[in-house]
Amino acid sequence: MPEQVPTELDVVIIGAGITGIDAAYHLSTSLPGKRFAVLEAHESFGGTWLIHTYPGVRSDTELYTLGFSFKPWTGDPYAGGAAIQNYLGETIEEFNLGSHFFYNKTITTASWSTELQRWTVSGTDTSTGKPFSVTTSFLWMCHGYYGHDQGHTPTWPGMESFAGEWIHPQAWPTDVDLKDRRIAVIGSGATMATLVPAIADSCAHVTVVQRSPTYFFQSPNTEPLADQLRGLSTPEEWIHQIIRTKAVGEMQSLTEIQMAHPELSKAGLVKMVADQLPEGYDVETHFTPRHLPHEQRVCRILDGDLFAKISEGKVTMVTDEIATFTPTGLTTEDGTVVDADVVITATGFDLTALGGVTFDADGEAIDFSKSITYRGMLFTGFPNLAWTFGSLRLSWTMRADLVNQYIVRLLAHLDELGATSVEPRLRPQDEAMAIGPYIDPANFNPGYAQRSREIMAKSGSTAEWQLDLDFWHEASVLPTVDLNDDRLVYRLPPTD
Repeated sequence: MPEQVPTELDVVIIGAGITGIDAAYHLSTSLPGKRFAVLEAHESFGGTWLIHTYPGVRSDTELYTLGFSFKPWTGDPYAGGAAIQNYLGETIEEFNLGSHFFYNKTITTASWSTELQRWTVSGTDTSTGKPFSVTTSFLWMCHGYYGHDQGHTPTWPGMESFAGEWIHPQAWPTDVDLKDRRIAVIGSGATMATLVPAIADSCAHVTVVQRSPTYFFQSPNTEPLADQLRGLSTPEEWIHQIIRTKAVGEMQSLTEIQMAHPELSKAGLVKMVADQLPEGYDVETHFTPRHLPHEQRVCRILDGDLFAKISEGKVTMVTDEIATFTPTGLTTEDGTVVDADVVITATGFDLTALGGVTFDADGEAIDFSKSITYRGMLFTGFPNLAWTFGSLRLSWTMRADLVNQYIVRLLAHLDELGATSVEPRLRPQDEAMAIGPYIDPANFNPGYAQRSREIMAKSGSTAEWQLDLDFWHEASVLPTVDLNDDRLVYRLPPTD
């Protein structure tokens, strides 16, 4: 592994998770002459799959789509964190990407020089404590969409009085012992649903405290078609592409049904849960969400494991607001007392804007929250900068791969034009358009998106100035979108 980052580069990629690895692959294969580096704040690659080590951590989407288009997945459709991390390491090695990756590099500032047409990226090498700096023509943000330093934990009355242990799954302690202890897990999403079955057998009891329920979809951790194709000695590359295409098509059909028939979809998902639980269980209270299925992600339960633990009496669901914490647990607003030795706050994360880096251009600060996005990936006021933001309704990688291929095409177009920079700018006819949030809350409104609206870029009223939440529409548009769109301003060198 290289230690010193080259000081002058053509492209700097921030982040060595799935998105950054995918970007490095496409850049190295499509534009092999580019000098580039992948800078990662952590000690290794993996992003989410490096930092999340809580019991039961696994993918919520099948690896045929969470994995790369160019690297077949051969394991179980829904894999644990360690298996995913191994897959990412194999990808870096197989495609000879390792020499481009630099770890323990925390980025704090990025400064654009109009005169030099370059970014200066500065930060700290946390392995040595020394500052470092690198200049690059293009800055490519592939850091994901939430802060890795700490998870989101709300504030409740009486928290300081609780005498037990607090744990957030994003910072799972290596020495914690939950055996025979009473556990309160706060949260209702995918983290709760994967964590609880993994700890329920060893704990004295687990109580899940949720403000409102989430939709769940139950399925086995198998892919019969893949198994059948393997039995016919079908090449893994073919299997991967077939199952990937199948999964994307199934998700498209499901999304279309949810949006066209929201109440019918709601009833079907709730019944799927009710069928897994004992007769008479209060599904209306604990598993009937307030929102409609298409408005947030639907969490997947593998082989009914969460429902099995509830049925066995090892897990109790409590659906109510928390009134206060006490020295021995918590009390909800309706007076329910939950005794706990350990409280696990599976309460999600906070979305981060461009990785929390401070930006300026020619010495003047650039406010990301005042910029307008171009197709969810470029931003007004930020020349030669892209942010790869993945899918929200299906595997993140699907849109990340689509965007990354567009960015590589854009970089090639810069070279073809002999241009030194590109920046989206509002045209006169765009100046009066309505401005909204980056993620349209009428279309997708989980808590992390709502909490982060003020720090995020904005969107406009036309498709070009929006993050497209319809992957299937964007997949048909983005590969052939005109790079000479007059919303993109290219800077060409002066002619004699």
